Amino acid sequence: MKKPDKDKKLRLSTLPATLVLILIALLLVFVGYVYLSLRNGYTLDDLIDNIVGNLIGVLGAFLLFDIIYNKLTQDEYARDVSQQITKTLMGDPETLDAFDNEDKHNFLVSTIRSMMNDDDAVDMIVGHMDQYMEYAKVSRIRNHFNYVITLTTEFPTDYEGFPGMEEDRYFYVQENLNYEVKYLSGKYENLSTKDVKIGFSFDKMSLDVGLLETDEESEFSRCIFNENLDITPQAIRYLRTLPPEEMKKKYEDLFTAVLKIDDKLGELKTVDLKSDGIVATYRVDYDTSANEHSVRIIFHMPKLWDSIFEVTLVDPTREPKITFDYMPGKMDVKMYSYLNKGSEANDGAYELQNGLFDVSIKEEWIYPKSGIVFTVRKKQ
Repeated sequence: MKKPDKDKKLRLSTLPATLVLILIALLLVFVGYVYLSLRNGYTLDDLIDNIVGNLIGVLGAFLLFDIIYNKLTQDEYARDVSQQITKTLMGDPETLDAFDNEDKHNFLVSTIRSMMNDDDAVDMIVGHMDQYMEYAKVSRIRNHFNYVITLTTEFPTDYEGFPGMEEDRYFYVQENLNYEVKYLSGKYENLSTKDVKIGFSFDKMSLDVGLLETDEESEFSRCIFNENLDITPQAIRYLRTLPPEEMKKKYEDLFTAVLKIDDKLGELKTVDLKSDGIVATYRVDYDTSANEHSVRIIFHMPKLWDSIFEVTLVDPTREPKITFDYMPGKMDVKMYSYLNKGSEANDGAYELQNGLFDVSIKEEWIYPKSGIVFTVRKKQ
């Protein structure tokens, strides 16, 4: 209650000072006028003309200054407001949802352009962003990916009599894949029904079709997992001679495959021998409406010597871990990485010790299509 009285007294105390300044200014004008009139015959009309002329000149300068000042302050205010709006939009996704896709795209382009000076760089980045934004409508990601591959020269007895075994044409592969898949929106056909397929292709072209999932007519594009079944032509012809029930039994003996989705064990229904490979269908009682699934696939298979083993990441994957275990005394193995990371990121990303490649990317996303190729040759 005391502060208003104090402010009132302060304002009242400034009035006499203002009056004194005005009186001093008037006194100076009067003294100047008397001096000039006595010395040069200066009249009152001359005084008024000079005062008016000076005021016009000063007012012109003040007017120009005011225009420039307002323009600068308005531009600065506009920049401040624009920055505040940008911060609000970037920090509040709900606000962005009020705009249509074209407005969101323009906002994205403007943001990128503000960071880049080169038009080609802007076009490149915007082009990549558009692809991922379009892909995200039906895309999936993997938050966990752990792939263990073990190579050995020792085969179980079930492989006796398989074409090529008597010539020592194969080595033995054991695979254990665990991953967690999350759908950003929409559904893929290959993991939306209780009938789940995995594929084993006879040639690289069919394998690529399955990995890229671009051919809607291909059975491999409907498989949740595809592997290259590299065996001799005689072995392929042998498999084609088997009746459906014998083919299913041979598949169980040779591959000993296990498929689990959300810890639900799959039951093998059918094994179809296609022109370009084998497609196995499992019945799995899991929740197809869920947006996230954990998948586990375990299987064994023969593979020809002097062939390649490819691990391809077909979905954006966070912190993948790939272990490739082989017998250095009997095998020559080389690794070629095409993970889409810079050389500095790949330094230390893998270790090789005593026949074990341990590839592990920490705290990073790896984008498709990325992976690793291993060449496997028999030591003479």
